Amino acid sequence: MIGIRDSAGGGGAAQARTAPFYRPELDGLRFFAFLAVYMIHTVGFGIEHPHKHLPNWLGDLLGTVGLAGVFGVDLFFVLSSYLITELLLRERAVRGELDVKAFYIRRILRIWPLYFLFVFVAYALTFIVPSEGLTWKHVLGYMLFAGNWVYFLMPVTTVAAPLWSVSLEEQFYLIWPWVIRRSGARRVVAVALGIMAVAMVSRLAMGILHPNFDWVTKNSFTRIDGIAVGALLAVALHGRLPQLSAAARGALLFGSIGVLLWIAHSFGLLRLPVGLVPLMLGWPLAALACGGILLSVLGSTDALTAPLRSRPLVYLGRISYGLYVYHELVLKLDDRLFPDYVVSTSQMLAHWVFGLGGSIVLAAASYRWIELPFLRLKRKRFTVVASRPD
Repeated sequence: MIGIRDSAGGGGAAQARTAPFYRPELDGLRFFAFLAVYMIHTVGFGIEHPHKHLPNWLGDLLGTVGLAGVFGVDLFFVLSSYLITELLLRERAVRGELDVKAFYIRRILRIWPLYFLFVFVAYALTFIVPSEGLTWKHVLGYMLFAGNWVYFLMPVTTVAAPLWSVSLEEQFYLIWPWVIRRSGARRVVAVALGIMAVAMVSRLAMGILHPNFDWVTKNSFTRIDGIAVGALLAVALHGRLPQLSAAARGALLFGSIGVLLWIAHSFGLLRLPVGLVPLMLGWPLAALACGGILLSVLGSTDALTAPLRSRPLVYLGRISYGLYVYHELVLKLDDRLFPDYVVSTSQMLAHWVFGLGGSIVLAAASYRWIELPFLRLKRKRFTVVASRPD
């Protein structure tokens, strides 16, 4: 039987909501969300045209894993929505109301320093790297946190491409505290279900009228299932942690991963034209599977999820924002160092390892010297419910 236990280890939901909330396994999971995205950007040959130097079965397997990497963004959305909703609900429990201004300042201090720095770097690259095509119109879109809209309206080759999802999350941050501030649990659930309904209707419209890949995958209305799922989990758990047996956690974790691999292999979501049935079912199923992954590891203390709580993976999860932002820049250099990685097994492996290692080095430096001073200011002056150590 599945139960829930108090995240504070004591009396009840009300007491749990007033306690600090930090779960190291979610940092470890955040790194794997990045790693999934990294896979699709480095093993992006799919299942129909595998690398010629790989056996067909291995190319098919790696291609499926690479395609499933697109759902790393959905896992980021689920994680972000769950944590933001949980922290806002806890703050309201502590204070009786939400300080929306302080919430916005916290998000600014967390997101903006690295975000705007990298937009500037990406634009500067256009003057020295011919293949970089970021224009002032794209920059303006990113500056207004509408980068996902500008990106699919005016497709462009740029190392800033991953920032489309940050723009979408910022749109969520702009609206969500007002929903929590004015709503009880039932209304939050209704809004989250409404978000999923909007996503379904939007995908139906896009599938009929304009089934372009970027129009569907980077649209603020068609890709928000994960945000709804994360919010629903936060409300359903009500400040507590799921109490699952190790067997149940393992079944939920591997079952959810299996669903993502099945969708990647069989639904053809990244291929055009996409059929309406796969389009309507694929993304919400993927979001629910990502929710299952989060639920399977949240509050876990067993051996299966021990790596997620290990210091190396927790640290990598802590710098995952930088990993996500910088990895395309590192891969741009990587392509020049290993130009034959498409046809050479050794270069393919070197390309993958160097890209990941370089991203870690750059993200670690960024975290230490760019992000951390702002995070400390955020924690010291604007945090109501403590959620993460430095």
